[in-house]
Amino acid sequence: MDDLRLLGATLTKPDPSDETVEAGRRRLQIAMREPVRRRRARRPVIAIGVAVATGGAAVAIVVGGGGAPDAGSKDGTAVVQMSGSQVLLAAATAAETKPAGSGRYWYVRSHSPSSANYKTFESWTTVDGRQWSRFDGGALETSPERSPITVRGTRLGLAEIAELPTSANELKATLLKSRTTEQRRAQITEETSLLVLLTDLLSDVPAPPKVRAAALRALATLPHVKNLGKAPGGQKLLFAGDGGGTKLVVNPKTSEVSAEGYADVNGKQESMGGTTSASRWTDELPR
Repeated sequence: MDDLRLLGATLTKPDPSDETVEAGRRRLQIAMREPVRRRRARRPVIAIGVAVATGGAAVAIVVGGGGAPDAGSKDGTAVVQMSGSQVLLAAATAAETKPAGSGRYWYVRSHSPSSANYKTFESWTTVDGRQWSRFDGGALETSPERSPITVRGTRLGLAEIAELPTSANELKATLLKSRTTEQRRAQITEETSLLVLLTDLLSDVPAPPKVRAAALRALATLPHVKNLGKAPGGQKLLFAGDGGGTKLVVNPKTSEVSAEGYADVNGKQESMGGTTSASRWTDELPR
């Protein structure tokens, strides 16, 4: 994967016209549309486009930047920083060893720093789709309609999520096949669709440990992933493409994932929505 060449080519392009920028933004927004749930926080649309052999010298693999060797450690061991794919594979190994969670409510907290209406959204959803939510720590609201837990843009509910394949290639094929008609018609590539679906599976729904591991391995097969280095909560990975991309924060020790999509607008990365910062089972609603 020659992500430096990709980014270099992107940076040397002339500034897009206003019409091109608006068309790109519309394509990104179309990709994220689905039947709207009541006041559900929207995650961003995401657009794109470890084995180490050791010889005479000792090599230590550490989580760091984009795969370039460091100056070395104090004991003389050469330090090789993990690539984006290696971070994802390490997180996949961690995901397999975590026990499956349980609880009465599936809890999701997301942040939306660019929103004018709220900064934090939280929801508590039961297995039968009853949902409670609140904004910025305010009053708890009860949804009058059922909001079943699903992988966004697909027909996959809790029962189907529990039975998803644990092979990366089979998981990718199943997710693409499960897309809604609207998602299939969206003017985005299969790579873009996979990035959206896989990150939603990892950050927004209660997928089993082995399915999470497969999703992380599937992400590692996508092109143009670069490790930008340490960030709060793990390592910041960039999936870059023509017109936009996504930034993932992946913790290779716990397998936790958060995502933020962006669009390239006149040379600047414009956020396309919020970031899921926590998701887990819990037994209690807030008081």
